[in-house]
Amino acid sequence: MKFLCLHGYQQSAAIMQSETPFLKQIFERSLGEEVNLYYPSGPFPSAPSSLNEPTYAWWPEDPTLTEFYTFRYLSDILDEEGPFDGIIGFSQGGSVGSLIAALLERPKVARPSNFTTVHGPVQLVISYSGYHEDDERLQKYYAQKIKTPILHFISSTDPVMAEERCFRLVKRCEDSDDRVIVYTGSGFHRVPTTKVTAQALSRFLTEVTDAERDF
Repeated sequence: MKFLCLHGYQQSAAIMQSETPFLKQIFERSLGEEVNLYYPSGPFPSAPSSLNEPTYAWWPEDPTLTEFYTFRYLSDILDEEGPFDGIIGFSQGGSVGSLIAALLERPKVARPSNFTTVHGPVQLVISYSGYHEDDERLQKYYAQKIKTPILHFISSTDPVMAEERCFRLVKRCEDSDDRVIVYTGSGFHRVPTTKVTAQALSRFLTEVTDAERDF
């Protein structure tokens, strides 16, 4: 199985990969097969990290630039690097990943014109501190509720991302029962590594993939 991993704002593929080595182990143990995680960097440069590493964003900071380039960029990744069984996203990556999953459910006429991928719907999304985007140009893509199963990890002590904004994304999902994990974090904005969150992830992976196989 293969999963697309989308980093947060002012991060990169290398940073997210270095912070989430445990995910592959959880996925393979839960699914009982080899799992590949593909980490791309976002298309827009952002301010370098404190260690002077290059970092990226999924949306442009310049409001005069069209956000649809993001969809073109990810459309190419889906076609060239996929197919993917699911998406893992952190913060801005969780937001983008949820939108991508939503668009893959819909006919071409309901997608951005630049989102031309032939990729089919994904089985699931794992959203760590993913949130509802506020940009007015994106609101029409939230009008129809997201059907793809999404597991939402929301930190009640996240200093960067407010719970309220994360729950706004939850409300745009068709089925969120038992798929929202609110946890007390370490006071940092990052993917959680606790035993409780790992168990919740494992349970979700097993339930969703078993249901898909039965179907």
